[in-house]
Amino acid sequence: MSEVYKVIFTGQLRPDADKERVIVLFSEKFKLGRERAEKLVHSGRPLSLKKDLDREKARKYQEALEKLGLIIEIDPKLPAAETAPEASSPASGLTLEAFDHGDEDATEVLDPSQVPGDRCPKCGSGNMEMGICQDCGIVAVKYLAAQERHAESAARMETEQTEQTEEEDPYTTPEAELVQPLEDEMDGPRGVPAGHGLAWVAKGWWHFKQAPIAWIAALIVWGVVSFIVSMVPLLGFIAANVLTPVMIAGLMIGCSEQDQGEEFSVNHLFAGFSNNAGQAMLVGLFYLLMIVLVGVSLMAFMFGSIGQIMSQETANPEAMAMMLFSPTFIIGLIVGSLLFLPIIMAYLFAPALVALEELSAWEAMKLSFMGCLKNLMPLTVYSLVSVGLVVVGSIPFGLGLLIVFPILTGAVYSAYRDIYYG
Repeated sequence: MSEVYKVIFTGQLRPDADKERVIVLFSEKFKLGRERAEKLVHSGRPLSLKKDLDREKARKYQEALEKLGLIIEIDPKLPAAETAPEASSPASGLTLEAFDHGDEDATEVLDPSQVPGDRCPKCGSGNMEMGICQDCGIVAVKYLAAQERHAESAARMETEQTEQTEEEDPYTTPEAELVQPLEDEMDGPRGVPAGHGLAWVAKGWWHFKQAPIAWIAALIVWGVVSFIVSMVPLLGFIAANVLTPVMIAGLMIGCSEQDQGEEFSVNHLFAGFSNNAGQAMLVGLFYLLMIVLVGVSLMAFMFGSIGQIMSQETANPEAMAMMLFSPTFIIGLIVGSLLFLPIIMAYLFAPALVALEELSAWEAMKLSFMGCLKNLMPLTVYSLVSVGLVVVGSIPFGLGLLIVFPILTGAVYSAYRDIYYG
């Protein structure tokens, strides 16, 4: 069996390449759309563009892509004599086929009127909600559109092949289409084993120990900023809650850059203000409104019983005990816990999804809820470990929390990567 090769974009551009020009050329030649091309060029990490090529086609892909300004590697490496030559002609002379992205855009919340049917076009499941398959996670309309693009691309490629001259132009597209979906593209949420909850915490420790001083300093700065903001009369409490997901988003960006080999710094705490900050603030606002709504409803339910007890006689220990163990109070606590849990699930991964995936606040919160719903067991393990760490960290005057909270923050990022990327 002949050896097969993979074409990999290293995440770097040629020294003489203009990034803006590369984005424009890449968008035009591969018909990605500017947003997709920009995301790939700015990724800063290796991405697999094509798999299962023979040696000659891999070499041609490398040569064609490097003419656009990208630095391309072939895995396994070709002998030095066979690597692509230095690009001598402008990238604008190339005519490359389009990527077919399949169903990776499985995060858009659709209007129900746009849903083509009540069954998933990919897996056939009838478990559809708002156009999103709850079993395999794809968006029906996006999946069907991708299938249509793929068919059009295949037809176009077939037409071009029939018009080719017998002598192949070295600057034309290789025979095969670039139909392999890009690696490191979000294709979740997916369910993972319960043991991953412990692995997330271990990865959180890895993030912390790479830059412990910077993480502790960022946590202290965050605490000081939150305290100052909360001191503002009337609006301080609201502002603190609205700004919190922006700060969390910045820490998620810091974790992402650590994964790429970059250093974490205190500045990452504020990186969320330059990455979809408006939607991150909306996450905080939605979260606050839901908490207030549930809280007020529970207080009205539970304190009604207190009023009845207090109205009978003056408050005394027996009356207070009766109130605390009354069915109304206990039911209120249980219902409150059940109602607050979905809100926390919708909030947990929303800052990361807003900042790193550029989703809207509502899309991010819905996708966060779906991710948590599919991973109740590993999240339970994570929660139990987190509670244990918080208790231990609180013993020496709470100083241990300066270590625990960064670890748990890194663990949330690790869970996000595990659930939404696999």
